[in-house]
Amino acid sequence: MSRPTPMRHRKDSLTKLSQKMRRLINIVQRAVHHLDTSLPFEHNLTSLPTLNFRPRDLAAVTENSTLSQLSSGLHSFKLHFDWLLYWHNQSGLVSNKIKEIADEIQSISMLEQIQTNSSGQNTLLSMPPLTSAWDIYRTSAVIHKRLLDFCNWYLRALQVLIYKQTTDDKRGHYQEEGHRYI
Repeated sequence: MSRPTPMRHRKDSLTKLSQKMRRLINIVQRAVHHLDTSLPFEHNLTSLPTLNFRPRDLAAVTENSTLSQLSSGLHSFKLHFDWLLYWHNQSGLVSNKIKEIADEIQSISMLEQIQTNSSGQNTLLSMPPLTSAWDIYRTSAVIHKRLLDFCNWYLRALQVLIYKQTTDDKRGHYQEEGHRYI
């Protein structure tokens, strides 16, 4: 009976991350369903992660940089959702979805830290107060929409990495059997 190879373990780890990202996307989509994200909200949240990627950039993703950027972005979104949760609670608004999203982000971050043997980030954000229910709604819509875009991109990147691992596994297995890989 053969033992799992390190490459197989990495693929399994990426698959688990991918599954958790899908779950987060589903949670965020349910929350966004109640927000009108089509409105052209203006915001000054420069602290939100930006996505400056094009579809062709997916061909060049690497595991280390992708996981590092994923970790950094998730940490930033966790801080933003904690901030939203605080202002929801301060204003007496119901915030179950925000809490669920923050918890899922934390769960993915912990899984990613275990897989990469890294420690959590201790960054703090200085965020302005949200002074009205409209500010909370508007800001929430912007953050949810940006998180959804972020998750969709990184889910695609993880799928590319999984595909690359599968291809490498097949190539390695083929070579182990004494065949030349051309």
